[in-house]
Amino acid sequence: MPRPNTALALIGGGMCLVTALTGCGGSSQSSPSASATATSAPAVTPPSKAAIAAAPTTVTISCTTKGTTVSKPIVTTSSTGVSLAVVNRTGKQRVVGYQITLASGGPAVLGSFEPTTSTKPAIYDLPTGRMDLRCGTSANTGLDDDVSLAIVDRKSYYNSVNTAQALGCTPKKLSTERIFPARATRADALTLMAERLPTPGKYTVTSGPGYKAANVTTHLVLRNGRGYGVATVTLLPNLSYRPAVVATC
Repeated sequence: MPRPNTALALIGGGMCLVTALTGCGGSSQSSPSASATATSAPAVTPPSKAAIAAAPTTVTISCTTKGTTVSKPIVTTSSTGVSLAVVNRTGKQRVVGYQITLASGGPAVLGSFEPTTSTKPAIYDLPTGRMDLRCGTSANTGLDDDVSLAIVDRKSYYNSVNTAQALGCTPKKLSTERIFPARATRADALTLMAERLPTPGKYTVTSGPGYKAANVTTHLVLRNGRGYGVATVTLLPNLSYRPAVVATC
């Protein structure tokens, strides 16, 4: 399930492009396994200012013999994602399924975690909003009662954008990404991409939803002022930046 911080946000304002595009381990950047869009959901009523101010930076989600628990009902983002320890205390096979009702509105985001016996947290690519979650023997069987976790953004690390609203369309994921040559900076990579897009027109690129310090950032692409699609820029091991168009309108 976990993988580098590659979450995409082609749906609503969240970070999951049907793959949660949003390495396991305490300091690695991770994202949940296959996400999907659910039906549209209303915008989330945010927690109080006092609750946000007191929100912890790490929360533990536990599958126990008595049900699913969270150590706190609220967690705030870090610069790269959400710090969660997802723990299985039952001694049996369990999976944690969730649905996030996005703070920015739009379709909810579905996904799942594979819990471990380790209490060491990992950073997950998750959008802000209300996460309803529960453990089960599978996605559809042996399910506990739901518990909720509010994901808030106390220090404005997460760029909350309703992608479909900003583009005026609902982008569809490409079966094969259009990858362009890497460049020394993210800005240069995006400029190169815009110059080489196949359909003639004036392309502009704006920031999409996601975490500002992520290794993979999401960007919204417009052609002649109209929504064209979604691109990502990936920080490579050699510290260059590789752009790719991952979805189009």
